[in-house]
Amino acid sequence: MSLTTFGTAHVFGVAGTITNATVQSFNVTEDFQNRTNTLDEDGNEIERRMDDIVSSGDITIRIQAAFSIPNAGELLTYDSIEYEIITVGQAKTNDAHVVVTLSIKTTEHVDLSP
Repeated sequence: MSLTTFGTAHVFGVAGTITNATVQSFNVTEDFQNRTNTLDEDGNEIERRMDDIVSSGDITIRIQAAFSIPNAGELLTYDSIEYEIITVGQAKTNDAHVVVTLSIKTTEHVDLSP
């Protein structure tokens, strides 16, 4: 059956792929790690500086037979962005697929290339 869309089309599902795994969800938040401000003598904020953009979050995958579960500290590329794996969580039951959740992070000023 072909896809039929009525009304306004929206983006559906996840965009990127990982070799030998199927991405189930991808949640990343981008924020400034370095935040400072200056107050005048009346306590009013007169200057704000935000620097060092950090992206962190989780990616949940179902692994295929050829997939090797990574370790914390290894690198992962998803949707053309390289992330460092911070934590690895696994969920295994006797009636479902193996699910791996990776906490990931990338920082603006940290070069992840070896």
